[in-house]
Amino acid sequence: MGDNCYFLDRLPSMQPIVIGGGVAGLACAAAIRQTPLNAPTLIERRPAGTHAGLGFLLMPNGIEALQQLAPDVDWRATGQTVNRIQLRLIDGVLLDEKRLEPTVCVSRQTFIQALLGAANITPRFDSGLDHFITDNRGWVGGAVLEDGTSIKGDVFFACDGVGSRARELTFPHARLGAVVVKEIVSSVYSPALAEQLGATFHKFHDMSGGLAIGVIAESDTRVVWFLQYEASRYPGVTPTTASLSGFAKEVTRGGASLIQEVVQATDFDQSYLWSTRDLLPLDELMRENLVLIGDAAHACLPFTSQGANGALVDAALLAKLLANASRKEDLPVAFQAYSTQRRARNHLIFAEGRRLRDAFLEPLGDLAPGIPLVD
Repeated sequence: MGDNCYFLDRLPSMQPIVIGGGVAGLACAAAIRQTPLNAPTLIERRPAGTHAGLGFLLMPNGIEALQQLAPDVDWRATGQTVNRIQLRLIDGVLLDEKRLEPTVCVSRQTFIQALLGAANITPRFDSGLDHFITDNRGWVGGAVLEDGTSIKGDVFFACDGVGSRARELTFPHARLGAVVVKEIVSSVYSPALAEQLGATFHKFHDMSGGLAIGVIAESDTRVVWFLQYEASRYPGVTPTTASLSGFAKEVTRGGASLIQEVVQATDFDQSYLWSTRDLLPLDELMRENLVLIGDAAHACLPFTSQGANGALVDAALLAKLLANASRKEDLPVAFQAYSTQRRARNHLIFAEGRRLRDAFLEPLGDLAPGIPLVD
């Protein structure tokens, strides 16, 4: 960080810089369209056309936020409706079944494309953040990218995920939790399996704890499934096709027919291994004219299904708080209000994620496993 500052005392219009082109960044760009800020510059370190993840659940709070950000889009039509969950043992024995408030399982790629349209933006790809240029008050005036180029800006939205470089620079005291649970995520093209699953989310649990498989239809033709496991219990799994395939087949051998069909139909070349981590809650999510959004602000464990949904809620709230922001002095006020209003919810999701994780690690008792959804 340097001592230069690009700011004027008064700005007739302010230039936003969005760091990160995933769900949080694109939702933020859509939110900015509802404010007096200029159209944002969005930087994304990944190459164009690549996305982390295969699919996720749009929960009611995420759908509500999307309807505020882009009311002209039918967000429920972007994926497959899910209105029931069945919890079973790996051998198929039913433990519990509940109706859900309708959620939507979406393809991340399809959803990103829909958000791109709502944001009406062309990201700058292959451009990761290296460091910020700040003045002696802590105000950010520019971002220097990994390729050495600089971008001037007046307001900065850090949406760069769990391993956020922006958070590392601005909040060096922030700490991610240890990797306790890992997750193999895969998808299968199978209209027959998708029809069989319908609107039901199936989750199968190992009786001894620390292992579960979730299966859900993402559309009429494609199924997304995941295998969650205790990292210390299975330390030999590596992110190679052979390792992922061998491990999945080993731990599901003798399991329910649905699991067997899904595993056998999977191309593990397209699977990925996710080391799940959460962020110990921060008291503040802003510094002057910079704000953290989504996983950069409050990374949570997958048991809550609130990662992407929380980012959407963040963006919708910022759209409201920045609706009248026309001067640089308005930014810290809006960002402080955002930080304050999200604090209690972020602490709750963190605690609930830890509670569900700890229950997942324990052998099953007389009670059915917890439902891995928090709204």
